[in-house]
Amino acid sequence: MNLGIFLDNAADKYKDSIYLNFYDRTVTYDEFRKRVFILANSLKKLGFRKGDFIHVLVQNSPETLIAYFAIQRIGAIAGPVNGWWKAPEVEYLLNDSKGRGLIIEDQYLPILKEIRDKCPSLEVVIEVGESPQPEHVSFKALMEGTDSTPVESDADIDDTAYIFYTSGTTGNPKGVLLSHKNVLADVSGITDALKLDEKMVLLCFLPLFHVNAMLTCTFSMGMGHQIVLRKGFSASEFWEVVDKYKVNFWSAVPAVYQILLTDPTRQKFDLSSLQFGVCGAAPLTPETFTKFQEVFNIPIVEGYGLTEVTCVSTINPRDGVRKIGSIGLPLPGQTIKIIDEQGNELPPGAAGEIIIGGDAVMKGYYNRPEETAKTIVNGFLHTGDVGYRDNDGYIFIVDRIKDMIIRGGENIYPKEIDNLLATHPKIQEAATVGVPDKTMGEEVKVFIVPLDDSLTEEEVIGFCTEKLAKFKIPKYVEIIDGDFPRSPIGKVLKKELRTWGLTPRPKKSKAPEATVEDIFGTMESRVNPDGVKGITANYGYVITGTGGGEWTVSVKDGVVKVLKGLHTPNVTTTISAKDWVA
Repeated sequence: MNLGIFLDNAADKYKDSIYLNFYDRTVTYDEFRKRVFILANSLKKLGFRKGDFIHVLVQNSPETLIAYFAIQRIGAIAGPVNGWWKAPEVEYLLNDSKGRGLIIEDQYLPILKEIRDKCPSLEVVIEVGESPQPEHVSFKALMEGTDSTPVESDADIDDTAYIFYTSGTTGNPKGVLLSHKNVLADVSGITDALKLDEKMVLLCFLPLFHVNAMLTCTFSMGMGHQIVLRKGFSASEFWEVVDKYKVNFWSAVPAVYQILLTDPTRQKFDLSSLQFGVCGAAPLTPETFTKFQEVFNIPIVEGYGLTEVTCVSTINPRDGVRKIGSIGLPLPGQTIKIIDEQGNELPPGAAGEIIIGGDAVMKGYYNRPEETAKTIVNGFLHTGDVGYRDNDGYIFIVDRIKDMIIRGGENIYPKEIDNLLATHPKIQEAATVGVPDKTMGEEVKVFIVPLDDSLTEEEVIGFCTEKLAKFKIPKYVEIIDGDFPRSPIGKVLKKELRTWGLTPRPKKSKAPEATVEDIFGTMESRVNPDGVKGITANYGYVITGTGGGEWTVSVKDGVVKVLKGLHTPNVTTTISAKDWVA
């Protein structure tokens, strides 16, 4: 068994059923497999072979999933690329993996232009777009080919299927190698745990470069589900899609549930098809958990996992007892232990490190044998998270051993930001921590000991904006007098720093302001993804937070007109929008 055979089984069983519903496009299971064959044959003709790394930098679309399965079909390794990363981060990924191929959407070409000459292993660039660059291979032309000859899946179950880059405490992202066995094991476990029925309807708006969305689209394939795929999340569109397609379930991060609770437009739609929502990536507050179930009369099923265990390791039962604050029970096929510092298993109620065993545990970190050996010991992955098990077997997270920040479901490692800021000529030392945030779970705050008293918070944020993905940019900056709290050996005590930041001090500066175009300019594609001229799309939105307000905007042929609201809004972020998360 491998992912190719998994697709074949699904396509044979659910042949004419819809697999993907992407705005005005539908793709059946049989059509999806044929397109995978076409691309797989094209990749072989381009010289790709088993074991090659082929990275994919494409926003949510059928093409993204077709690329993943075609790459794996020829025994190569699919490497999703975070669409929010900046050029230096993408450059590092390509060089670390020595990727031979890159499938890239045209909107990301400025990144490629900046780094192309610095990536010597990159041989073939396949561009997704209407007018590809002359030096690139056209994805569209490849897909217009007629060679849909079946391609026998050239992969063993233990071969690597994916490489997902996830940040590490050293500051550099690490390539997590997931085998066909890893993915199929987690697919089997989550399917059993959620008690999924055949031919359900799933709404997927999480980015496909995340292991969560990849796994969701894979286990849904095995059950003949219809996936309503969207480029991103919008509250008003959420309700409309649920009503139109009779959506049964979805997966999201806590921030989405908080936004949905406060959106009044839901009252206009029929939501009776909804059965449950899945929540992961960060803890959900008890208040949100309880209120959501009261308002919508459906359960939120919380889960826990890491990229290193192919996404999910525990989940609260869909039916039966769901304990508020718990991450649930281990998935079938996974073993979870709570251990002390000596590696001894602890009894119920005692807190220790959570370790996970089973077929979903990653193969390892690419080209990092020492880190792999430290992380996987005797077949168990050491998560770095502290938790305990109650007498019923439910697991609760207490704290994180590592300093990772989880902002809106995105993992951020402070050391990466600290290392970057250490290169600034006016900064002596930086220490980044997470501070509580009602909407995002955590926000990023950086404390700075300056070398030059002229350093401003604007400079710090501007410096980060140039070098880091948007979600990593600190929201709060505090330039301090004196030094950080330290241990006797001089180590910065970030636990104490976090207590400093529980009530963030007002900022003297703000992040770069968002324009009307920044906020609303991309929304036209939701109702007019093909860019047909002459179509007018009107939107009414409420943006909360600093600089927020009510807007009615009209978008036609890429031009945004404000019908109601500020023409130059003083909005510092759109991620906490009540109605729109970019």
